[in-house]
Parts: sequence; structure tokens; C-alpha cells
Amino acid sequence: MKTDLRILAYNYIKDKILNNEYTSNQIISEKMISDELSISKTPVKEAFLYLESENFLIINPRKSVSVREVDLKLIKDVFQVRSRIEPLIVELTINSMDKEMLTKSLLDFKEKFKKMSSVKIVDNDEFDILYDSYRHFFADNCANLFFSSQMNLVYDHLHRIRKVLYGNNMRRLKALEEHIYIIDCILDNNSAEFIKELCEKHIEEAQMDFFKNLDNLNL
Repeated sequence: MKTDLRILAYNYIKDKILNNEYTSNQIISEKMISDELSISKTPVKEAFLYLESENFLIINPRKSVSVREVDLKLIKDVFQVRSRIEPLIVELTINSMDKEMLTKSLLDFKEKFKKMSSVKIVDNDEFDILYDSYRHFFADNCANLFFSSQMNLVYDHLHRIRKVLYGNNMRRLKALEEHIYIIDCILDNNSAEFIKELCEKHIEEAQMDFFKNLDNLNL
């Protein structure tokens, strides 16, 4: 039960951080969370330690706990890892996943992407859910434990950065078009190198767009 409460606290706090309900540098406390969840402080403390290890929280020497700031270094670090590993996990997924299941999954994503891109204004929350599930699909199916764990964490940070930088404004339609094209190229059995180049180009375009919105961080 103790472990379950730690997971409850962990998921609760992390969700608040990822969706910018707990904002950069905000002070949170064990009492605050334990009161909100009606649980003891012990599982909250354990959750704090784990979230600190994932770079979502900072536990200060005087025992105050603050939400780690979304800053330029965090954004650069996320995109540095993405640019190096994301194209690779796409390739690994293509090579390791059952072909029938891969095709079925990608066609399902393509259908959802096309449906979402057919409207003039894309719903922010619906986009986040679909787009996150697409990225996590490759991380979860790349058949490499370490890449999977690392990239799922990177994608969680990316989700948070997107919330902080964009709010309700972002290059959603362009991103959907890019991923539909990548899916088509995978299904058409284009070379791994070509598909990886497409992934790299998509990441580069996303990074450039993120940097255009840095004013939202008040750096």
C-alpha cells in the first residue's frame, strides 16, 4: 500500500508539472500534497526524491522543494537527445516490431492525424494526447530498455516545454503533415537512412519553432 501511495503522489505531482499547473520555480511542500491527496507525508517525500532524480523538482538544502525551471539549457538538452536518439528508435521499432502490428498501428495513427489535420483549429488537449501517444509508441516498441526509458522521460519533458512555450498556439498542422509523410515512407518501405533523415528534419524544424517562442520564458 505504501508503494501504491508513493505512485499516487508521484503521478499526481508529475501531471501537475507536465501540464504547467505547478509552474517553474513554484514552491511545493509535503504538507500541501499530503493534504490534497489525504495521505501521509512519507509517500509524498518518496515521490519528491524520484521526481528530483528525473529533473522535475529541486530539493533545496533547507528542505524547501521547488519545481525545476523550464530554461534554455533544458530545451537544448531535450533536443540534443531527441536529435541523436529519436531517429534511431524509429529505425529500431521498424526493424524489431512485428510487421503486421507495425502497419496496423501506423495506419491507425495516420488516420487519426489526417482527421485532426482536416479542421482549421486543432484542439490543444486532443493534439497533446495523440501526439504524445505517437512518440511514446516508438519509445515503447524500440526493443531497447535503456533507449525506451530515457526517451519516455525526454518526451515527458518535451510535453511540459510545449505547454510552457506555446499555450494554445503551436505548429500543430505542420507537425501532423510531417508525421503523415514519415508514416507513408515507413509503410512504403523507404530506406532506414531516408526515414531517419526525415525524423532529423522534423526535429530540427520543431527546435527552430521552439526557439522562436523563447520570449514566453521571460529569459
